[in-house]
Amino acid sequence: MGVLGTTYGVILGFMLFTVWNDFRAAEMDVALETASLLNIHRLAVGLPSSQKEIMQKLTMQYADAAVNQEWPAMQTQRENHSGGIVLQQMWQTVTATQAVTPGQISSLDHMTSAMSNLSERRRLREEQHENSLPAVLWVLLIVGGMATVVSSCLLGNDKRWLHYGQVLALTFVVSVTLAAIADLARPFEGAVAVAPAPLQRALVIMQQGAPQ
Repeated sequence: MGVLGTTYGVILGFMLFTVWNDFRAAEMDVALETASLLNIHRLAVGLPSSQKEIMQKLTMQYADAAVNQEWPAMQTQRENHSGGIVLQQMWQTVTATQAVTPGQISSLDHMTSAMSNLSERRRLREEQHENSLPAVLWVLLIVGGMATVVSSCLLGNDKRWLHYGQVLALTFVVSVTLAAIADLARPFEGAVAVAPAPLQRALVIMQQGAPQ
């Protein structure tokens, strides 16, 4: 019982640690995606006036599409690429921009780099949404939990109620930990999910800076 409990405890703790790190990485990627989007919006000031207005409108459209269309879709395991369509339009605008002055050339270079960062963070977000724990790991976690609980039922304290309490406590801990792993393993779904708060704040900032 001691060997089984220790082995399963190590596996359970390692899995919980891993999914928590992945969850935090997803939060960080969303923050970096937002930072790249804000950089593009601000760098657009250095572009020719026509491209400036187009890019700033597109950045606001991207944030709005991510918050109001992509996030609800991710929470219900649906695909939505509305933000990707806006991103493609942004790339088309950047590649079609003819920079003349040194300031415009510098802004265009920095914007190209920010666009690359935005595309990379978006791709990572999509991968994190699609990825899931392999079935073999779920089999290991569930079968191991059942074996540990059953073993605790067979080997226990002579006092019946104390023994029942120990088994129930162990069952509770294993069940709650498995539920936490299941929830954290889906960073954009479930009760504990990565929120679009950074993109919402960015949208407010961009709208406040837009000409009235």
